[in-house]
Amino acid sequence: MQKFYVCWRYLPVGIVPAKLWHVMRLIMILLCVGLVSAYGKTYSQNAPLNVRVNNAPLPELFRQIQAQSNWRIFYKDELVRGEKNITLHLRGKRLVEVLDKALDGTSLGYTIVGTQVAIVPKEEQPVRPLKLAREDSLLTVKGRVYDTHEPPVALPGVTIAVKGTSRGTTSDADGYFTIQAPKNATLVFSLVGYIATEYNVLRSNTGLSIALNEKVSALDEVVVVGITEQQRKHIASSVASLNVKSAMSGKPITTISQSLQGGVTGLQVSQSSGLPGGDAATIKIRGITSLNGSNPLVLVDGIPMDMNFIDPLTVESVTVLKDAAAASIYGARAASGVILVTTKRGTPGRVAVTYDGYYGVQSPTNMPSLVDAPQYMRMYNEALANSGKTPLYSEDDIQQTIAGTDPVKYPNTDWQKVIVNKQAPITSHSVGVSGGNSLARFALNANYQYQDGMTPLTSSRKYNIRANTSVSLAKNFQINMDLLAIKRNILLPNRTLGHDGTRLLEDVFRVPPTILPKYPWKDGSTTDIYGRYVDIVNPLAYAEKGGRFVNEYGQSSINLQPKWEVIPGLNLRGQFSYRLNSDLMGSLRDNYNFFDYYTGQLLQTWTQQRSYTQARTTYYYIAANADYTLDLKDHHFFLMAGYSQEEKNTSSSTAGTYLYINSLLSSYAKLNYSYQDRYLLELTGRMDASSKFAKGHKYGFFPSVALGWNISKEKFMSSVKAVSNMKLRASYGQLGNESDVDLYQYQTTINSGTGLETTYGNPDLSWETVNMADVGLDIGLFNNKLEIVVDYYNKLTRDIILRPPLSYTGGFEDKVPVNAGKLRNTGWEASVNYNGNIGKNISVSFRPGVTYNKNEIVSLLSGPYVSATTIQQEGGPYGGIFGYKTAGLLQESDFDKDGKPLIPVLPGAKPGDIKYLDISGNKIIDGSDQTLIGNPIARLNYFANFRVAYKNFDLEFLLQGTGKSDVVLAGMLALPMDNSKDGGVPTRFYADNYWTPQRTNAMFPRLNTLPTNNKLSSDFWFQNGAYLRVKYIQLGYNTQADWLKRVGIRGLRVYMNAQNPLTFSKLKLTDPESQGDQWTYGIMKAFIAGINVQL
Repeated sequence: MQKFYVCWRYLPVGIVPAKLWHVMRLIMILLCVGLVSAYGKTYSQNAPLNVRVNNAPLPELFRQIQAQSNWRIFYKDELVRGEKNITLHLRGKRLVEVLDKALDGTSLGYTIVGTQVAIVPKEEQPVRPLKLAREDSLLTVKGRVYDTHEPPVALPGVTIAVKGTSRGTTSDADGYFTIQAPKNATLVFSLVGYIATEYNVLRSNTGLSIALNEKVSALDEVVVVGITEQQRKHIASSVASLNVKSAMSGKPITTISQSLQGGVTGLQVSQSSGLPGGDAATIKIRGITSLNGSNPLVLVDGIPMDMNFIDPLTVESVTVLKDAAAASIYGARAASGVILVTTKRGTPGRVAVTYDGYYGVQSPTNMPSLVDAPQYMRMYNEALANSGKTPLYSEDDIQQTIAGTDPVKYPNTDWQKVIVNKQAPITSHSVGVSGGNSLARFALNANYQYQDGMTPLTSSRKYNIRANTSVSLAKNFQINMDLLAIKRNILLPNRTLGHDGTRLLEDVFRVPPTILPKYPWKDGSTTDIYGRYVDIVNPLAYAEKGGRFVNEYGQSSINLQPKWEVIPGLNLRGQFSYRLNSDLMGSLRDNYNFFDYYTGQLLQTWTQQRSYTQARTTYYYIAANADYTLDLKDHHFFLMAGYSQEEKNTSSSTAGTYLYINSLLSSYAKLNYSYQDRYLLELTGRMDASSKFAKGHKYGFFPSVALGWNISKEKFMSSVKAVSNMKLRASYGQLGNESDVDLYQYQTTINSGTGLETTYGNPDLSWETVNMADVGLDIGLFNNKLEIVVDYYNKLTRDIILRPPLSYTGGFEDKVPVNAGKLRNTGWEASVNYNGNIGKNISVSFRPGVTYNKNEIVSLLSGPYVSATTIQQEGGPYGGIFGYKTAGLLQESDFDKDGKPLIPVLPGAKPGDIKYLDISGNKIIDGSDQTLIGNPIARLNYFANFRVAYKNFDLEFLLQGTGKSDVVLAGMLALPMDNSKDGGVPTRFYADNYWTPQRTNAMFPRLNTLPTNNKLSSDFWFQNGAYLRVKYIQLGYNTQADWLKRVGIRGLRVYMNAQNPLTFSKLKLTDPESQGDQWTYGIMKAFIAGINVQL
């Protein structure tokens, strides 16, 4: 295509701004097209061609064709660059015969419209020409073609072809077109540099709008980096984007946070619960930032909010800002990293309607089986004997229970079968409508989600309505207006205090199988009488008569974002958002009397309960900024400055009423500079003022700098064909933290009743600051089919707010908050992204990633800080486990023949109890032997996503796991025979592995109803928390069959999905991810079928 290259390929691109260059290129294409059309009268599709090509690239063939005919061949250089040279000798052949022969065995195809030939990927080549209908039966289609920018720009020179025919046209200088086509024909819209799209002709249409998405390379990809967008090639900081299509589209996830697990390196994502309405994952970016909390800042369309209330199907992009240079634009809110979520907006084109729905059933990932009644009775007798007490159950009782002849008097209850629902339904239905034109675009979405629980009276319903609109009030002025309404209803059994609605699960593990759930009615009575066991309430009674706990949460918000392009490159932007949250909680129960089954005696009365608590929160956010982009030959500048203000007011009414007010004022500035896209510089500064600090300490300034070197742009890399991208990055910056700091800590509070001080404030309290250095390398190989990203970081948090135990002269000893701690996180992360094809019909993608993070407490004022089971000390990890070191279990060899211990032991210790180590050397086991014994946080996190597609089928799965961490087994799972409230029913696994004189190499201590010595915090109860989990496996089928299009369906997808189907772990009694005890509502696995319909 020699003549076409003269038009545009060899122009000096580097001296022309990028957007202007695109416009110039389109003008040149139109000019070439216009010149070609002058020869249309002499054109003949059947004119014979003679070609002779010897081991030459495809462009040589195209040159020969154009030299002897009026054909004009268009293609993108990078599209044909990877194809092998060809040898071809043909005489007197038609064009289609020449191209078919030349492109056979390549990944290329072609389309023909008039005298123009476009070389395209083979999958975009239309089928062979069909016979057109008679002219008088053709339908007329008129419309306009746009790009997908905001505001949209009309596209000239777009080829509009009737698929499978030679009929076609092009859009004019303003993007308008007119074409005639048969009913049910398909129009293909294509333009060099854009992704082709299709439209099915069902009727005449004189107002059609079509939007084309631009094809961009990895470097030209536009990424949301905070307040504005930038091309990836100009970014020098550590920024990662989630593959939304892979992580969310067509996936049955209930919250966005779940999709981040296994999507981005540097994130530690764990789901601690599967409770309906409480199954959101916790997220840490590059470790624990502060001892006061480490939650990242999450912004949805620029506004801080909980992303888990958003319907995942409305998400357009998710960007993670990981280092200080990337996050510093958000200053005080960004100390723990930033997650930016943008939602989908409408694009010009026909109104598109989508439906996404799924239905499935859930069951616990780990529900250990419990012993039956006879085995429980024998084990309980053994525990009583070991405690020096008389057995409770006679041998006759045990035999009667085994026989099962009188299940009322000798019950054998499986409480898990009575209470736990292992086929809890989950379903979601989402409908989206989008479309618009150059004046206005819209995207509407409505979602309903229902999730049932595995315990009675446990469920969650969520309703979500979003309306995003964009209006172009003038050519250079537009405004986005987004409306959001959310309602969530959570229902739980009214046995929730302190355990997030899971006390019912605790009862399942605590009530013995020797207790009958409910006695049969007798003598015509219709009164329900439930079995009882000391102070433990029958879980069935609670499920049926205990009432319910309700939580009704509502949220409504409006978000306005005007944008004015004052002159080319200079934009003024504004943002105003207002949000209202309402949270109502209530406990409801009716009167009920409990009787003894045999005597009829009244045992207990549950009185009616009606209690409510309501909280109301209003939030507003105001921001304004200006940004200017300037390209001067080799120099690219981007400057931005702005201001923001936000305030949150929270009030609640319970027994009393309180009102909390928190506000934050901020100003910021940013400069991005690049020279020849090779050398990059980012400078950012932000000033924040917070109401959480006293006068003189309210303000904090947080600067950052980042440098980048696009090595692949250097001349010495031009000969290294395999490397398509190589960038070296380095950054250093400072961030502030106040988001996890309590209000009014700078003030001393006084009890209104006594007039005495209750807490001391510190007026000198100030910002926690995070200093972070980052070095990274981005590599793209083989035209970016293989991408590798590696980062190393060092993050030091200073001035952490602590409450050391110091004495003050206020009449009592109080813990006064001071800036007196340091915490360091160091680590590295690496990810690989491969996308490729195997043959013509198979595509493969593989995305593994690994993150290593080590945290260390550098300094603590008056440390260490010790609780019953945790310790914060200098040189140790955050949340270190505090207790005794052990050496297994005591054996008979540790005692003399009179039973006296030969080594230091606790008073009353016997063979089968835990053997504690005397690390202090004082010959006794006491508090001086306690020390830091473990780390509950895994340093290593990894994932791997694999997807393969064959024609219309695709198979995808995600692996996710962590390295070693110390998981503490506690409560009933550790000491089931404990007569205190920590005891319960042994698991079958425990029954096979506790110590007896005949089983001395056991995992668990001897049975004991008073296991005081074995309840101490120690490493004996440690289990390795490392695991590998298959997060999901999904098999899908996509079709865009013609018969579907004839009934108005543009696309159809059906899929089957298994979530958390397999887990590989050494933990037998708990889920390795939630790592809880008997009352933890663990993670659920689910088997789901879903469908996606596009109209």
